[in-house]
This record gives sequence, structure tokens and C-alpha cells, in this order.
Amino acid sequence: MKRKLVALTMAAVMALGMVPTTVMAEAEETIKIGFLTPMSGANATYGLQVKAAGEMMADVINEAHPEMATALAAEAGLPNLNGAKIELVFADSKQDPTTATSEAKRLITEEGVVALTGQYTSAVTKAVAVVTETYGIPLLTAGSSPSLTDPETGLEWYFRFGPNDNTYIEDAFKYLTELNESGKADAKTIALVSEDTEFGANIRLSEQTLAEKYGFEIVEDISYSASATNVSAEVLKIKTADPDVIFMSSYSSDAILYLKTFKEQNYVPKMLLGQRGGFVQTDFLDTMAGDTEYICTTSGWSADIDTDASKQLVEYYKEFTPDGAELSEGHVKDMINLQLLAIAINQAGTTDAEAIRDALRNLDVDTATLPIPWEGIEIDEYGQNVKANSFVVQMKDGAYQTVYPFANATIETTYPMPNWDER
Repeated sequence: MKRKLVALTMAAVMALGMVPTTVMAEAEETIKIGFLTPMSGANATYGLQVKAAGEMMADVINEAHPEMATALAAEAGLPNLNGAKIELVFADSKQDPTTATSEAKRLITEEGVVALTGQYTSAVTKAVAVVTETYGIPLLTAGSSPSLTDPETGLEWYFRFGPNDNTYIEDAFKYLTELNESGKADAKTIALVSEDTEFGANIRLSEQTLAEKYGFEIVEDISYSASATNVSAEVLKIKTADPDVIFMSSYSSDAILYLKTFKEQNYVPKMLLGQRGGFVQTDFLDTMAGDTEYICTTSGWSADIDTDASKQLVEYYKEFTPDGAELSEGHVKDMINLQLLAIAINQAGTTDAEAIRDALRNLDVDTATLPIPWEGIEIDEYGQNVKANSFVVQMKDGAYQTVYPFANATIETTYPMPNWDER
């Protein structure tokens, strides 16, 4: 039965209007894909790095790179469409749902893109999904809110090939449980520290549920504004509660503020475990360089993943990065969606939207040829890859390195974190 997009009202449909969005690629030399990313505002640095990652992947697809192990690199363009090239049409989302909605509509109605991807928060994804559901074109993002792919939301054109927040969080609790069972830690209590937009709020709810499931006691639960300029009181509460592990869901500016305040108050938890967000963004890592040692975070990718497809792209990104940044977890999660769209379009042999959607639902690709070697790809009826897995990484010697799953670990976890004066 056709599912209903709850957020899509008749008023939105009438306001957006309808235009044809599909053409047969056999008659096209280029295939336009819309790429939304923040290129101005607070997240511009990161957004421009993601833009560079998208440009790199477009080059890998469009030019022949027979030396590369990643999918679609061997030949120039899409082989099933007579070598048609991918043309990225960029737009500045400003990481603002209203702006992103307007730009998504423009990309479809004026630029003629056949699909959308790029760098999206969960809130931006939900807003843009109203547009893509209306026009009937695929949208791929790494937005992690589980509600994006649940039955109640009922999105028919949205796909998430990586993990959702529930997977990341459950893997974090599995990591702590197995770390305890191995005798390398004795973590029993946790504090939740979450910024209060949809990103942090959804993670917080999942953490509350899974903490109970895995038998961890929550001794402090703080929700704060991501635009806060002083968190001294919050850090004092955390110190007083003295948790074994702090679970943090933060953007870069507030992650910087918290870490600075931890240091000012000479406080170090036994483990600080971030939920991606600011903890994997270069402005946080560059600003707090040195002080980030021993921080853990969940991750959708790690630079030490030992596959040719991943290692080659790490090196190739150095030719595209706008500011010398290393390829990061966030960049890879966003650029892989462009690669998957190109694979689907090639598999479909056309830019017909429904054919692309069908190909995405039945994608035929060896995950060893992707920069993220998931356990597999199996898309459920709501657009979620149920075989996607995540990682936990820890900062050591200035780089995040894999500590979980233990089978993929390149280093052992340092627990507890050393005090500031012991580093």
C-alpha cells in the first residue's frame, strides 16, 4: 500500500508545483545531480570540504582511473550510458532547512537535476525530502535520525545506505559492554550531554533507551543549546555526577566550548564518547589539536580501514581539498552517496526517476569496492540499508584510529583517559 509522507501537505504540493524531472540518459552527454552543502555560515569550512570530496568522486567516475579499486573508476563515465558524465550542480544550503528547501526546488525546476545528495543534517534532510517527495526524485543523505526511515514518516524517495543513529548508539553500548567483559574497563555509569536540536534530541532518546537495555546507569542527563557561550555550570554538574563515560552529541562549536571548559576546570572523564557531529569535523580537530587525544567517537568510516578502495581515496583527496584537510568520516559518508547514485543510474541505464529508485532498492555492488566496506547492502521498504555497520574510533597521536569492532581494531583502547597533566 502506498505510504503517506506525513510532512507533505496539499499546500506544499500546490506551492511547489510539478515539472518533468526525468530524461533518457542515452541522449545526454552529462547527467546532472544536485549537491547541497553549506558554503557560507557557521558550517562553511566543513561544507566546502564536503564539496571537494564530491568533486573528487565525480572525477573518479568521469575520468578513467584503472589503477583505482573503487566502483566506476576503471572507465570514463557511466559505461551503460555510453560514457555519460556526472555533472554536479552545487547549491549553498547554509545548513538551514528553509534555505535548503528553496535551493532544492531550484535545482530540480531550473537546473534539471535527476537526484539530490550532499551534506545534510537530519533537520535539513526532512525539509528537503518534502521537495523530493513532491517531484519524485531520489534523495540520498547520511542524515542519521531513525525517523527519516520509519513507517510513520513514509518517505518513498529517500535512501540512507549508512547506519542510522540507533545503530551508531547501540554499537557504542556493545563496545562498552565487550570492553568491560574483556577486563579492559569497568564502566557502569554514564552522563548524557546533548545539544537540543533534532540531532541531539533524537540521539538522547535513543541513548536513554539503550542505556537501560545494556544495564548502564545514567547519573546525569544534560540538554543544552548548541549556541551556548558558557557551559561552566553544565560541566560542574558532570564533575559532581562523576560518570565513567560521557556520551556527547554536539556540533563543532559547542564541542570546542565543552572541551575548553573541561580543561579550565581540570576535569577528565574516564571516557568521552562522541556521536560524530562536531567530533569528526576539522574545525573542532584543528582548534583543539592536542587536547583531543584519547577522545572516542562513533564513526561511519575510519582512515585506517584496510581496503584499497578506501586507502586510495584518502590519498587522492589531497589533490582536491581546499584547505589541506585530511579526508574525514563525514566527507566519506557524504561523497559515497554520489557514488551510489552513479552506480544506480548506470545500473538503471537511464535517468528515469522510477528506474533509478528501483536500482537503488536493488543495488548490485560489491561493498569492497566502496570507500566504506559495509557488511552488505539490503534496503528495506523505508529506504534504510539494514546491513550497514558502524565503528568506534579513538584519537591517538593526532588521528582517529579504529578500536571497535575488535576484529577491525588497529589499536587497543586507552581507558581511562590520562589527566591533563599526564599527557
